[in-house]
Amino acid sequence: MTPPTRTVAVALSVEALLHQWARQEAAPAGAAVVADTEIAARRRGGIEWRMPDAVAVSVLARPETLDPSAVDVGWAAASLAAARALDACRDGRRSCLWPDLIACEPVDDLEVAISSAFTLGPGRVELAALTVRVGPIASPQERTRITDGLLMHLRELAAGLDDPMTVLHAYRDRCSTLGRAVELRMLPHGSMRGVAADVDDAGQLVLSSPTGLRERIAVASVNAVRLLPGQ
Repeated sequence: MTPPTRTVAVALSVEALLHQWARQEAAPAGAAVVADTEIAARRRGGIEWRMPDAVAVSVLARPETLDPSAVDVGWAAASLAAARALDACRDGRRSCLWPDLIACEPVDDLEVAISSAFTLGPGRVELAALTVRVGPIASPQERTRITDGLLMHLRELAAGLDDPMTVLHAYRDRCSTLGRAVELRMLPHGSMRGVAADVDDAGQLVLSSPTGLRERIAVASVNAVRLLPGQ
């Protein structure tokens, strides 16, 4: 049976509606909220996201075996779902830029915002909301195709959080950050440079320094990632 979907014209944010549904009515795994307009949409880091003619889709995950230390896998899952859905609906080939960006070759006119939010209980993950926002999409037919694609792939990857190694294997194949020299702007301040060597089993970036030191970087500790030229 297909999990339920609630579609609204206007929402504060799709994540807020999904979390309310999960808390108050015990929404099942795979439940989704779709909105055309959000009043307070945010991308990673709390940055306001405003885009006309956009669509936002948020899907609920209730992983039973995902370790709380591996919640960054959610970013990989949501990014992978966005790339797969857009590849199926539009020309071009999309890759993932760790932790939350999508790049298209050749470049298209879509902006994509990824979000992953987890609620933790004692020693376990209670639920997660995987969210993708895409715009501008003016054509009603294309909006329908992209929405349906996002629902399908977000549900597939949300269910896949109980098998994070499979999610991460597929994500690494799509991640164009890997092997590149990068500069990380850290939170609350500071920066780091190195080569993006891997995404580890917890979804964190493995940064390799010229001295051979390898450091694992959590999504929450990063403000921005910049690919350095000439690599």
